[in-house]
Amino acid sequence: MTNHQFATTILKALDVLDCFETGEEEMGISEIAGRVGLPVSSVHRLIQSLEFKGLLFQNRGTKKYYLGTKFFSFAEKSGRFRQFQKIAVKYVDELADLTKETVNLATSGGDKITNIYKKDSPFILRPNFTLHTSYPAHCTGTGRVFLSEMSDAAIRWVYANNAQEITLSLPDFLDMLHRVRIGGYALDDQDFSPGLRCVAAPVRAIEGKTVFALSVSAPVSRMPDELYEQTRELVIQYAARMSEDLQSY
Repeated sequence: MTNHQFATTILKALDVLDCFETGEEEMGISEIAGRVGLPVSSVHRLIQSLEFKGLLFQNRGTKKYYLGTKFFSFAEKSGRFRQFQKIAVKYVDELADLTKETVNLATSGGDKITNIYKKDSPFILRPNFTLHTSYPAHCTGTGRVFLSEMSDAAIRWVYANNAQEITLSLPDFLDMLHRVRIGGYALDDQDFSPGLRCVAAPVRAIEGKTVFALSVSAPVSRMPDELYEQTRELVIQYAARMSEDLQSY
């Protein structure tokens, strides 16, 4: 599958919406264009469509845009997902208390992931993930969990759009994600950030659909090889328990 076989206009529109990290943030067209790497004219056309559907509004005074009220209706329709998150949170907290390391719960957004909940390590030296901010999927444990469940054609699209940042060849990248899919876990051994290790596993709802990825992240100094392996087993165990709860909801 090549890039043009995806609904690229939709993907670009979603990229525009991803620029808004909070409901209060306002951005001008030029700033948005710079972030998404598109011409101002193209962004203007996308914004007109998003504004028509109530996904973006314009502040007539500043001429900048902000997220529209359509998202309120989306929020009202996401009751099941909110309940899923409520169930998942108790496991995140329990795993963080057990490992004394930072535990993240992430969702997927194509070639990016977003941490929607976390419990930080009590240590001063710890990863500093920001909630509701997008991170690249190709180099993060949680991201690799989601990528592993994509078709090879979709993975090739992700690779093509992030090739400058991916250190592996395409065959090696595919092989790595196939192993994640088979093994049921993903490792990030200092790929996202030097000195940081992460292990992640999928959390599945009804019909086996992965809705979250659960991860533990820690500095290499606190996670040597033996502990890395023990943490992997814990993450898989907790992800399975969380999945069982979600599937019985």
